[in-house]
Amino acid sequence: MEQHDNIQILPEFGEIGALETRMGVAMSAGNLPDVFWVHANLFPQMVAEGHVMDLTDHLGQEIRNEGFTESILADGNYDGRQFAIPHGLQSPCTFAKVPLLEDLGIPIKTYPESYTWDEYADHARLVHEKLGPNFYGTDEPTSTGYYDPFRAWLRQHGEELYDTSGDVGFTAGTLTAWLEYWDELRASGAAVPPDIHRDDDPFFQGAPMIRNLAAFHLRNSNQIGELQKLSPEELVIMPLPGNGGDGTDNIFMFPNQLAVAASTKYPEEALQFVDFLLNDPERADIIGTTIGSPPTEQMRQAIAPNLDPAERLFLDYIGFEVEAGPRPMPPSPPTAGAFSGEMRDTLDAWAFGRTTVEEAVEHILGPAREQHLLGG
Repeated sequence: MEQHDNIQILPEFGEIGALETRMGVAMSAGNLPDVFWVHANLFPQMVAEGHVMDLTDHLGQEIRNEGFTESILADGNYDGRQFAIPHGLQSPCTFAKVPLLEDLGIPIKTYPESYTWDEYADHARLVHEKLGPNFYGTDEPTSTGYYDPFRAWLRQHGEELYDTSGDVGFTAGTLTAWLEYWDELRASGAAVPPDIHRDDDPFFQGAPMIRNLAAFHLRNSNQIGELQKLSPEELVIMPLPGNGGDGTDNIFMFPNQLAVAASTKYPEEALQFVDFLLNDPERADIIGTTIGSPPTEQMRQAIAPNLDPAERLFLDYIGFEVEAGPRPMPPSPPTAGAFSGEMRDTLDAWAFGRTTVEEAVEHILGPAREQHLLGG
């Protein structure tokens, strides 16, 4: 507002966990904010129903787009048109306690190298064998509702969460292998039991790694700064298992995205505000890595001098991924939110032993798929 005395910004604040519900209500009521943070599950529906402005012709005009690579813009692009632009890059990764790994002789692997999934399981078992019985190797992402590691597993097996037609892009065999992998790790004590996850919020201060219950933590890479502040031990950020070496094309990012409401009464001012949020060095320095890495190398260089070592480690991590040339993912279908919710409930039942692997797979690829993706 200091730079544009004709514009008044009225922020709306809210708890991030309630964002999907809040934005879903606003979308249904037709009163989305002029500029808003897109929720990934809702975005396909927003585009399909015409709730967001097509920004394609505004890139390079009202919105400067120098440094925005194709891989960065991919998640906000539908059918060749740009409907959202990232304002913070993040991606799935592996966090670990450095002194613990060093004491046990477990190698630290950073890009371009990574553990294989078999190596990860072996390291997690070793941690439990040496430090158990109440210390585990790794948290178990599925029982906390964190599905990015599963998505990486699919891509490493040549599959996707969704295919280009909007149907599921994975097979029963690949999902079964994923669930059996974690069943074995839990049974051996290498993975944290789901009831321990539910003792506390499994993010940040509630993460088993921070509660000194596990060595490894699978989560979003932009969280390194906050996690390091919560940990008395040095933490390292590593690729997800299987995403290094020859597997760098499997890398994917889920950036925090900005969109403009198609119904805005102030399109010119909204576009000016988006340009400020994306390209102003002062704004980038104020926000730092709070919502992820700035999307362009220019802005990353602008904020780097004022970051702590953990945050600079994160910028290096994201910088590699941006340049690695990952394969683009097919866009999620408009009904992805409903399907992912059904899958979350099913896998929650599996994690707590209320259903078998076979029953969970059958429901996800049968009734859940038919109801939400095939319009049954």
